[in-house]
This record gives sequence, C-alpha cells and structure tokens, in this order.
Amino acid sequence: MKKILLLVAVLFVGTSLFAQDVKFGLKGGLNFANFKGDDIDDSDVKTDIFIGAFARFAIDEKLAFQPELVYSRQGFKMDGNGSDVTWKSNYLNIPLLLRASLAEKFHAIAGPQIGIHLSSEAEVDSGDATISGDADDQMKGLDLGLALGFEYDISEKVALGLRYNLGLSNIIDEDDAKVQNSVIQLGVSVAF
Repeated sequence: MKKILLLVAVLFVGTSLFAQDVKFGLKGGLNFANFKGDDIDDSDVKTDIFIGAFARFAIDEKLAFQPELVYSRQGFKMDGNGSDVTWKSNYLNIPLLLRASLAEKFHAIAGPQIGIHLSSEAEVDSGDATISGDADDQMKGLDLGLALGFEYDISEKVALGLRYNLGLSNIIDEDDAKVQNSVIQLGVSVAF
C-alpha cells in the first residue's frame, strides 16, 4: 500500500511540474453499488456515499490529467429465504483519469482505478433478529478497475458528474470465486 501511495504522490508532483494550469478540489455524492460476476446472483443495489479530493493538471486546452483520492462505501443487498443480507465494504479508491473536453462545458473522463480495501461487514436481518459481523478476511486487499464517465460544468468551479466504476479483478479471497465491484456514482465536485 505504501508503494501505491508513493506512486500517486510522484504522479501528483511530476505532473504539476509540467502542467500549465493546476486546480485542486473536493468531490462527493452517491454510490449505487453492487457486486457482479459468475458467483453472485440476484443481488440488489446498495445506495451509500463517496467523498474525496482531486487535482486537475491541464495538459492542453482540451485535455487534463485528474488523479483522485476517494473514500467510497460500496457493497450490495440481497433478499432471500426470509432474510435480507447487506454487505458493506469501504474502499480508498485512487482513479488516475484523463479528462477530455467534448464541448464547452461537457467532459468525458476515463482511466484505471486502484481500490484499497479498508473494511467489510456482513449484516443478516431475519425479521426477528439482525446479526452483523466482520467480513474483512473474505475480501482481497486490492481492487483493480476502470472508471468511465462524464462531467458537466455548472459554473467555472462546480461540476456534476456521472461515472461507472467497473471492477476488473476478483474481490473475494477465494481461488474459484468470480466477483467484482460494480458502482455507479452521481456526484458534485468543487474546484479551487
């Protein structure tokens, strides 16, 4: 994990040395999270939050490099056999994005994302009782993915964003399991 954070720091500093224009900002919003894959059936979307910070380094007038640090609450819900299951996972996501202007206020964003698993908890509600417990040992430490989306500038400093984070790596710590994160994010960002 130290190597990943060092890589992000080097990217921030190295890019800022060559960038013509640098903006920093905060972002936050709603996650519509789920698990996908061969080993997960009939799961429902879990709505939660994300919050983070970004730096935007202009490469030219239409293209920018935008690394981010985002705390993201993810997971899924499932109804079955008289009990409801809620899986809550917390990640520190590090998207390394390119932001391309498509029109005056409209931008496409895309790039790889590294997710560092912080914690997980499983909760089972049978109607009579709710049982919850730590599920950290069932999750892998890293989640590799791809972030794709759009941003629309409401003003010079405020933008609305819609993004899909597609998990590419298996997040369950079992050799045979095929489960990935799938998260839609709707949020707002403020640049300084």
